[in-house]
Amino acid sequence: MKIFAGKWVLIPALLLLGGVACSSSAAVSGTPKSVPPTAGGTIGIGLNQWSITPTASRVHAGSVTFNVDNEGNITHEFVVLRTDTPAAAFMIGSFENEPDRINEDTAGTNVGETGDLDAGALHALKINLAPGHYAFVCNLSGHYHAGMHTDFTVL
Repeated sequence: MKIFAGKWVLIPALLLLGGVACSSSAAVSGTPKSVPPTAGGTIGIGLNQWSITPTASRVHAGSVTFNVDNEGNITHEFVVLRTDTPAAAFMIGSFENEPDRINEDTAGTNVGETGDLDAGALHALKINLAPGHYAFVCNLSGHYHAGMHTDFTVL
């Protein structure tokens, strides 16, 4: 009888462990939701406090539409910089007479941006991307410093 009762305790424990082992970490803030490269096309971008989350971290060269969704509760922007510098390594100073921003003119080449997006706003940004390294940033005052940046590769 003790063995039978022990099985009832063991079965829920195994089910719980199985559920934890099968859970996905793809929704971790600031990390791409899928990493395989896509052939141009469309990539979703989630802006939040304090992360930029693309649906892919790599894409093949060509025309790409970024569907940018400000999922946060404050204004954000989405800036695409072509650069050899890792996204987290830009010098913070002032830009356009505003403090706590990176200098987009020296950090790389700005190949496109949304401008300011109110909370809940959606914006489609179409850019023709050449192979290389890119950084996605929100360059509103304090946002880059708070972690709103990520690397992106065009193959």
